[in-house]
Amino acid sequence: MAPIIRLAAGPLSIITGALFGTLSAPSSSPPPSGVGATIWGTDYTGTASFVDLISDSVPFPVAPTTPTNKKSNKKTPASLPLPPSSSLVYYNNTADNFTGCNKKIFTWDDTVVFMNPLQFGDIKADNSTCGEWIEIKNRENTARKTIAQIVGICNDCEYGSFSMTLGGLEGLAPDLPFDEMVFDRESTLSIDDLLHGEDELPTSTPVSPKDLLNVEWSLTDAPKKDEPEPIKPTTTTIAITTTTKTASPTPTKKPSNPDKPDEPEGGKMFTGRATWFSDNSGQCEHKFSQDDLIVAVNEAQMGKGKKICGKKILLTKKGSDVKVVVTVVDMCPSKYCKFGQLDISRAAFKKFASLDKGIMDLTWKFLD
Repeated sequence: MAPIIRLAAGPLSIITGALFGTLSAPSSSPPPSGVGATIWGTDYTGTASFVDLISDSVPFPVAPTTPTNKKSNKKTPASLPLPPSSSLVYYNNTADNFTGCNKKIFTWDDTVVFMNPLQFGDIKADNSTCGEWIEIKNRENTARKTIAQIVGICNDCEYGSFSMTLGGLEGLAPDLPFDEMVFDRESTLSIDDLLHGEDELPTSTPVSPKDLLNVEWSLTDAPKKDEPEPIKPTTTTIAITTTTKTASPTPTKKPSNPDKPDEPEGGKMFTGRATWFSDNSGQCEHKFSQDDLIVAVNEAQMGKGKKICGKKILLTKKGSDVKVVVTVVDMCPSKYCKFGQLDISRAAFKKFASLDKGIMDLTWKFLD
């Protein structure tokens, strides 16, 4: 993959101070002894950061299969010890999901929290909050709240604070353009600096994922099945539509012109940096040519599995009438591509600009 500068992309919406203020409100103070760090019926204040599920988890070991039944000749996976995970969260590459501290599986769609070490407690003792549910409110907009489950440890979060998935952040502050931002842990720029700084900063400025929102939270009961589910992200995964036996499939209309395809209804739009690459094979294990209209999707949106291999993506560019449909054939690792960014073939890149340009902003969405 061609190296990509880790920058945010897309225009920022106008944010009012009533929704997002300077992160100056005090956070909760930890108890001196550490005992009773999290108590039912108590409200805690702190900040919410963004958790990168891939970076903050450890891949599950893939065990070889061993024969266990000579009569049936069936094979079962051999057990392997789990490698250490500082967050206590593991990524299941084959199933493209995660296993939390409570050994329960969660997905990209779920709103989950990685709690600060003191309020997470000792997983081997009775005082751990692993698996507990919390109700979270945005301190700048108390009408916005969500429910999330504690599934891991945020080792660099202070008392009262935690990191959470993108869907939870969007639910607490829907007017903030989280899905257009790219978070870089090496950046010293805060989201407040970007949105409310004295100097007008370019939108392509990397932002720290730390302390994005002022929050208030407390322990709560798990949501009942007949209650609304916690707010889930709509920007980080591909929606799967199920139909009943009586439903009939609707055929997809094929575009007559690949440069200007008919744009289907629906589909979340993303904006991000795009570069071109020169590989001829990738994660989807399909051979391809650089003459093909193909794309490698960023790791945050594709994961390490093959769920979206073969999906079609519509590419557009601001100020241009050109529209290009590309096929997903590969994944662009997170060290090169952040959320919203793409690596496209030379043929696709040349539809919009000369290869000498190297990098450009594109708007895109999944077609199926």
